[in-house]
Amino acid sequence: MDPLMLLFLLIAGLTDADSVYTVSRVSAWRGGSVTIPCFYDDIFKTHVKYWCRGRQWSSCPPIVHSDSPQEGKVSIRDDPDQQVFTLTINSLTAGDSGTYFCGVNISGGSDVGDHVSLSVTDGVSTVGLVPVQRGGSVTIPCFYGDRYKTHVKYWCRGRQWSSCPPIVHSDSPQEGNVSIRDDPDQRVFTVTINNLTTGDSGYYWCGVEISGGSDVGDQVHLSVIDGSPWLSVDKQVVRGVEGDSISVQCRYKYDYSQRMLCKIGGSCASDRSVSLDGRPVLIRDDTVNGVFSVTMRGLERKDTGWYWCAAGIWQIPVHITVSQTTPTTTSTEQGGNNDKLRWEQVLDAALKAGTGVLYLICTIIATELHWSSCRKRGSNQREAEGGANKKQGS
Repeated sequence: MDPLMLLFLLIAGLTDADSVYTVSRVSAWRGGSVTIPCFYDDIFKTHVKYWCRGRQWSSCPPIVHSDSPQEGKVSIRDDPDQQVFTLTINSLTAGDSGTYFCGVNISGGSDVGDHVSLSVTDGVSTVGLVPVQRGGSVTIPCFYGDRYKTHVKYWCRGRQWSSCPPIVHSDSPQEGNVSIRDDPDQRVFTVTINNLTTGDSGYYWCGVEISGGSDVGDQVHLSVIDGSPWLSVDKQVVRGVEGDSISVQCRYKYDYSQRMLCKIGGSCASDRSVSLDGRPVLIRDDTVNGVFSVTMRGLERKDTGWYWCAAGIWQIPVHITVSQTTPTTTSTEQGGNNDKLRWEQVLDAALKAGTGVLYLICTIIATELHWSSCRKRGSNQREAEGGANKKQGS
């Protein structure tokens, strides 16, 4: 077994015993805010929750408690019904980057908690650890600050940022099985790798080129696996229309302590949630078949964006696209609408031309309607006479 995987399973076992879990890694923009969910078991519904900072659980001084929910720019909110407490940090700075713990106070015993790594940047951010299947493909989103909209973006490979040779650039978007696409309006560029092999496993960087300065970037690790990966999705792109529902299915190989769907830059939903970033959701966690399914109802255009499935330390990006519904009309309705529009245009022109022309056009319209009526009556009379003659001949 992969040593990294073995280490994770040991950590996951401890986390499951603690019965508190959160996301493993969060990126946020400098100057903005971030909200982090911390899920807990039913036995801790009445306990005090807290948020602390430190690399070691044993020496992690609390910043804020649920019974004293505000401290400076940090706030905590507990929702016992959904068994989750959320931490919000406003006015983020680079100094807020670090390791934090979600904690539950155990009176007379050892507290329980789980850690999260927070990275605050004004440069580039992406997902962390992505498992993919050999022979398949994957798309990685790389988000960047507004100041870099016109800069060249690139994708490079290497463990160290200082020695990472670029593979593909946004001004030369294809190289072998790797392609890059920049979307300045959404401030994200995406990198797609097709026909993955185990040799594609490794560390990569999303980079932004800074002319005359130091480039900025963020790291992601790909693990290309034979057989079923530790985490996967049926589709990386899910499409829906306004007012309808869509489902995202996250497939996991092991019984990780944490399974959730998160909106990048937004909130997360676990098996206890009833909403995701304000959108009502239906959660179904099929532990027998290893499928965590999230159904979003009453879709709106604002639900469009990047999400990610999370299980343990692994993440898989998923893009949801919500299209606007377009009304359809029958040919008869369309014809009637065209006739109405034509007469409205005629009358509008007449009003602009003056009273004399209006009288003339009205006379023409009346004459046309009169002859149209006469033609219809003549046609009906001829049909009646033809029917009578046919009856007499028989």
